[in-house]
Amino acid sequence: MNKKHEVQADSPVLARNFAISRGLRVAQVIRYCESGKIPGARFDRVLWQWVLYPPIKLIR
Repeated sequence: MNKKHEVQADSPVLARNFAISRGLRVAQVIRYCESGKIPGARFDRVLWQWVLYPPIKLIR
């Protein structure tokens, strides 16, 4: 069995991948990261992307 597509429970997730998997727009998730509505979201200056660290929860 190919385990390449399985995601570990404690691995960080890019905001783009999170948005696609949840059916949200990428710009919307990035706006939530910038406003602090997703705790554990950090901007990675090496990747130059938003990274979400588990547990990922959306605060509305």
